[in-house]
Amino acid sequence: MKVLVTGADGLLGNNLVRELLAGGFSVRVFIQPGSKSPTLNDLPVEKVFGDLLAADGILAETVKGSDAVFHCAAITDLWANPELVFKVNLEGTRKVLDACVSAQVKRLVFVGSASSFQFGPLEHPGDEQGSFPKVYRGTAYMESKYQAMKLVREYISDKGLNALIVAPTFMFGAYDFRPSSGELIRQYIKRGLRFVSPGGRNFVYVRDVAKAMVSALERGVSGESYILGGANLTYSEFFSKVARIAGLKPPRYQLPKSLVLFAGLVGSVYGEISGKPALFNLKMARNSCLGTYYSPARAVKELGMPQTPIERAFEESYQSLKEFGHIK
Repeated sequence: MKVLVTGADGLLGNNLVRELLAGGFSVRVFIQPGSKSPTLNDLPVEKVFGDLLAADGILAETVKGSDAVFHCAAITDLWANPELVFKVNLEGTRKVLDACVSAQVKRLVFVGSASSFQFGPLEHPGDEQGSFPKVYRGTAYMESKYQAMKLVREYISDKGLNALIVAPTFMFGAYDFRPSSGELIRQYIKRGLRFVSPGGRNFVYVRDVAKAMVSALERGVSGESYILGGANLTYSEFFSKVARIAGLKPPRYQLPKSLVLFAGLVGSVYGEISGKPALFNLKMARNSCLGTYYSPARAVKELGMPQTPIERAFEESYQSLKEFGHIK
């Protein structure tokens, strides 16, 4: 089977490509012209360079020769221009969907986000039945991925597209060139943080996500959604595990929610006055105080998704940061 992977030079895309190759698939990748990521070097893949939003027909032609498509390409940067985020994440997805319908691909696996579903507390984490969290309204990345997921469902119901949705949580692992999620580890090591916010989230090993996605080609049900998650950890637990891997002292204090929110408010006011986006604003402060926990039970049961100890994900992310020169 010949499969196409968009965004193949990213953290998830690259790990997915390697799983597909190990499974004997013929892989072609669709990546942005000028991509500087070396993570696909020396892999036996067919490279196609193109822009999701371009009207040059390259995307449609690339999809036409593929049996199945994994749509991973997206802007995940929370500081990116919101207009561009919606163009790539929503309208770019529409172009992929149109190409898949036209080419009558056998299956599309769309990479959404667990943030499209309501999270829950540690004792009752969120699942695929949850609605879009109100707290994420107005955040370009979350909103655009949720709208894109709804668009995929429309194409399934209205145009007969054979597709399903996978929704990863916060991924860590090898080949994080940019870095993406590894930036959280990098900042912790760089700044020697002694304080953490009171929230937490679900963390997942990116290779487990990739394995579940390959499994979804055969075992996934068209029209269904699967949260691809791993371990639910508080930020205190997360940074303590990272500290042990990096040989550092773990954070000593958990900041009170009121102080975190005040710091976010200061950032937002600074951004309004200076005209420059603050690295930490009120919306981010609120999110950092949330416990955004999810259950991967359905993916484990129906897709056979592995649940590798999360420490391995953090270890590989740490080594990847060193390999690509982001930390010493």
